Amino acid sequence: MIAAAVFAGVFAVAFTAFGLFVDPRRLWWRFRAPGLDDPGAHEPSSASFLWRRVLLVGLGLFLGWQAVGALRLAGVFETGADHAEILDRVEYAALNLETEDGEGRHKWPGGDGAWDAFIDPRLKGPERDDPVAVLVDEEEAEGDWDSEASRQGGASPEPGGAADPAGPFTERYEIGGICLTVHAVPLPGQSERDAALDSLLYRVSTDIVDAPCG
Repeated sequence: MIAAAVFAGVFAVAFTAFGLFVDPRRLWWRFRAPGLDDPGAHEPSSASFLWRRVLLVGLGLFLGWQAVGALRLAGVFETGADHAEILDRVEYAALNLETEDGEGRHKWPGGDGAWDAFIDPRLKGPERDDPVAVLVDEEEAEGDWDSEASRQGGASPEPGGAADPAGPFTERYEIGGICLTVHAVPLPGQSERDAALDSLLYRVSTDIVDAPCG
């Protein structure tokens, strides 16, 4: 693909330069006129020479357009999103991940974390290499579920029971030098069976720091 683009580009430059900078009348008198008995009677008109220039320039521009298209398909002009664009996408993903009061969200595990399968599709753009969320670390908050459930009037998990290990947790994702922190707290009143099957609903909140996760 790149070789074809270079080939077309060379001819594009040649035809364009020939049409713009080479006098077709002089060429005619240099190469065509010597073979004629009466060159003056056969000399093309000025309009004919002008159209030859236009044709050459037009052909050069067309080949140049084809060459650029081939290079674009080959990924030569592909660039990643700049930092400001990545930050906008992270903020969009975080806004969509957060839940309203009383609402919950199931985990969406796709890679190493619980939420990257939700985050990554919202980071996509027109570039070939989209930014992705890379899990940096995960922390489980022991005891926080009990206080959260009590505060909202729900049942606390039985200590040591099946529901106890699936308590609140925090994950940090690094995305193009931006740190996205996701806090997940199980909604109160859920059964131990939901916890055992890892199908709890979580209240989700996020924090964004425009710097790598430290």
